[in-house]
Amino acid sequence: MKRPDGVTIAACGVAMATLVPVLLHQVGVVEHLPDPPGELFASDEITESKAAHPLGIPDALLGLASYGTTMALLIAARKHRVVRPLLAAKLAGDAGMAGFNVVRQVVSFGKICSWCTGTAVATAVMVVRAKR
Repeated sequence: MKRPDGVTIAACGVAMATLVPVLLHQVGVVEHLPDPPGELFASDEITESKAAHPLGIPDALLGLASYGTTMALLIAARKHRVVRPLLAAKLAGDAGMAGFNVVRQVVSFGKICSWCTGTAVATAVMVVRAKR
């Protein structure tokens, strides 16, 4: 793994930014998550589901904590080579979890959360950029 670049760090920031409205919705601060038009999206239904609250904790809160850790590793890996293998493992875990969540949405709901998909796309960008 090479030194993380600005695009990789920005993608992590985007992943975190897509989780903020979801968390605000999950804790009741925001009543509705807007989605693009069409039948494919159901962000409110998905983010309010039992699956989106493992152990009663909003998954967006867990995601923000996780991506906060990824961000710290990205920044540390720019200066310290020794952190890069840990970052590679963390990115693999992030990618696996993001992919799992998208598949679970399609299988369980037949729809997707647009905000969660944004997180998954940003995660894919991080992984691709980190492997270059």
